[in-house]
Amino acid sequence: MARQYPVLMYHGIHDSENEPGRFDSVYSVTHQQYIEQLDWLKDNGYRACTLAQADTAANDEKLVVITFDDGDATNFTAGLAPLKERDMLAEFYITSDWIDNDFSMSSDQLRELDQSGMAIDSHGKTHQYLSDLEDAEIRLELEESKRKLEKILDHEITTIALPGGRGDQRTRTIAKELGYKKLCTSVLGYNDKGSDPFKLNRIAITRPLSLEDFASLVSADGRVMRKLKLRQFILTSMKAVLGNKLYEVVRNKFLPG
Repeated sequence: MARQYPVLMYHGIHDSENEPGRFDSVYSVTHQQYIEQLDWLKDNGYRACTLAQADTAANDEKLVVITFDDGDATNFTAGLAPLKERDMLAEFYITSDWIDNDFSMSSDQLRELDQSGMAIDSHGKTHQYLSDLEDAEIRLELEESKRKLEKILDHEITTIALPGGRGDQRTRTIAKELGYKKLCTSVLGYNDKGSDPFKLNRIAITRPLSLEDFASLVSADGRVMRKLKLRQFILTSMKAVLGNKLYEVVRNKFLPG
């Protein structure tokens, strides 16, 4: 039986609001956290690989897939070098309309990531929540982001991560029609070779997360995951009742972290 592996979801790497990119009090990890987490993975025998490599890895290999959402400028300025120094790979999901903006990576930086062996894939065109859109709008988000990234990188784009984790069966159907092969969610959990490639689970790595809790999540000992799954169940229930827009207002004001 294949060993389960975690897919970690990062965003920005910021010590403060004064650094490049867009600082987020929850989703921006500090430089020290990022380095400590990579070192923990290395010291504990994990191979940081791409999703494609995970499909062909030995069943007993200790794997981790590191992903970054949005395309924040710090993914390049602070994220790339530590990965290369440790012989680690990662996946970068890019909101295509944000490329070359002040807070995001440039086309040249995406090419450099790609040439370094990192995986570059889609995070939609404008970061709209896909489950809120009409079918034609979903298709535009998925198709235009794919086309733009393929033009920049000169190769096929086959994976998408749902902006905000919001998507539904329509999104999966349209993604398949457009040639996507994998879809990453924000649902907490682990994956293995038998996982549905259009319902891949991930684990959000946040600023409040201690190194001890990080280790618990990666090693799947269950202690922290049970608590986070309960929180996600509550938040998902709120989202269903309030809708995405009102939910964001309530969560940002009363439920940070």
